[in-house]
Amino acid sequence: MTRPIVPPHLPPPSLLLVDDDPMPRETLSALLSGEGFHVVTASTGEEAERKLRAEQPPFDLVITDLVMPGKSGMDVLKCALNRNPSCTVLVLTGFGSVREATEAMELGAFDFVTKPMQIDQFRNTLRRLMERRALTHERDELREKVKALSERADRLETTLGRMEILANQMAPTGGPGRPDALADLERLGALKTKGLLSEEEYEQGKKNLLSRWLA
Repeated sequence: MTRPIVPPHLPPPSLLLVDDDPMPRETLSALLSGEGFHVVTASTGEEAERKLRAEQPPFDLVITDLVMPGKSGMDVLKCALNRNPSCTVLVLTGFGSVREATEAMELGAFDFVTKPMQIDQFRNTLRRLMERRALTHERDELREKVKALSERADRLETTLGRMEILANQMAPTGGPGRPDALADLERLGALKTKGLLSEEEYEQGKKNLLSRWLA
């Protein structure tokens, strides 16, 4: 028995399936659900756009027929990527619309599948799609980590700068070249009480003073 594309221990990716023809829409919906996806369907491009805008969090994946009355698959593609730039979009097209499918890929679609489709070929495309999604998630997580580290470094730099200014403003009271430890700690405590220092800044200030006293 073939293993499902989405392993059972992983949360099912949310997938919007768009096709104006009910038979392939129902067939694909059943196939995709069996492969481990959480499938939501739409029968028109207009309905698809409404669901794309309403879904929270946004859909991970979109599979859309390219040629439909009214809003086309190209419109659905643009809406999906506008709603979620990390969304992976696969377009379905007939043999006579390969040029339009190529244009869809230039606009950001992951790939296209011609109809009538071969199930094994379609499943292979889904596997590649999931590999791409995993890489996209890894990229986004790394970006978030870099952003968090950068913000933390900026906060620490600001805190150290403020503590250096405060340390320079503290007049030594315990003899030449050696500040009075208790007086300095009292000043830090007073600044914290007045709300001028956060808990983190207070603790950092104590560490700075200790390093000066032990120097």
